[in-house]
Amino acid sequence: MHVLAATNNLYPDPSATGSGRYNYEVGRRLVERGHRVSVITRQRGDAPARETVAGMDVYRYGASVPRLPATMRTIEGLVESVRAREPVDLVSFHGALSSFGVDRATPDAVPRTYTIHGLWGVEYRDRLVDPSPWAAPYHWLNRTLRHRVEGRVLGHSDAAVVLSEFQRGRVRDHHPDAPPVRVVPGGVDVERFAPLDGPAPEAFGGEDISLLTVRRLTPRMGLETLLDAFARVVDDGLDAHLYVGGDGPLRGDLAARAERLGVASDVTFLGYVPEDDLPGLYAGADAFVLPTLELEGFGLATLEALASGTPVVGTTAGATPEILGPLESRPEVPEPLLVPPGERDALADRLAAWARLSASERAAAGEACRAYVLDAGYTWAAVTDRLEALFGDVRAGSASGGTDSQ
Repeated sequence: MHVLAATNNLYPDPSATGSGRYNYEVGRRLVERGHRVSVITRQRGDAPARETVAGMDVYRYGASVPRLPATMRTIEGLVESVRAREPVDLVSFHGALSSFGVDRATPDAVPRTYTIHGLWGVEYRDRLVDPSPWAAPYHWLNRTLRHRVEGRVLGHSDAAVVLSEFQRGRVRDHHPDAPPVRVVPGGVDVERFAPLDGPAPEAFGGEDISLLTVRRLTPRMGLETLLDAFARVVDDGLDAHLYVGGDGPLRGDLAARAERLGVASDVTFLGYVPEDDLPGLYAGADAFVLPTLELEGFGLATLEALASGTPVVGTTAGATPEILGPLESRPEVPEPLLVPPGERDALADRLAAWARLSASERAAAGEACRAYVLDAGYTWAAVTDRLEALFGDVRAGSASGGTDSQ
């Protein structure tokens, strides 16, 4: 089977996101199973226009909003190049911009699936930090166009894929005419993300408890609440340090907030964390914190931390309870993992409770976290199994069947 994937980014390109990692992990495994995978993606950094990545044929295009018609023509030309080498059996959409161009250039008879990692218009709204009221018409138009482009690609797809029940509900709310929606949870590379076999990374100091979060620094991530809760943990006399990985528009505001709270010396802003450094950070932390306020569509970072043997304290926002809820019932997990979003005191109490556990209790909980990931099938091999089956259903005209559909 020749699969053409359309995505806005692809690991290991610079600034690749979770969807880029998803495409890389699934794509390379499809290649290992004997399929051909071509990828059309946006060019980032100094990545070449054409190359082979983990057996996948990768085609990159430059993108510019003022030159959008030219961008679409470029994408359409790349589709023609892909099809000239070998007919495409199925198109797998990821990200509306790339998918829109690929959809236009692909014959209607070719089956299509659309994996929705996040709703494009909603995510655009989230990235706005105190937008000027004078720009409101522009932002409204931008959100509306994104929603319509996304809807058009969905309307041309035979099946939609989401990573959680939460996201399935949101797709149905925003796109009621969407095709059948299947839930295929994300995965984690359990060989790469594993407990430490040696000392903790140099990024960590000598404190008793190291708390870690890795997030894009935007309003919905709940980092203000995390800082407020952490300040209470420090005030309670616990020897803890908070490490904040990631960058974004709130970086300066968060640093100033830590200063005002009197915990600037207890908080380290790591900035952008390269992919190669993530496994050591996850495994070296005593707990990972996911303080999201809203729109947590799945949470690959949650799985990466758990696979590393690191407990995750998260909020009930979005899909996080789907991952952490079953884990809470394991006897080796002595404290709850979930708190309501935006509640400082609840988060502070939970972090303090985990910080007060003995080393042996934390070790047992960490082992249970990794075992849970393996038992629940949160691996890229399992994800690829389910997608491969879906692709077969779509090609056979039975996308609405199977245990993942409702």
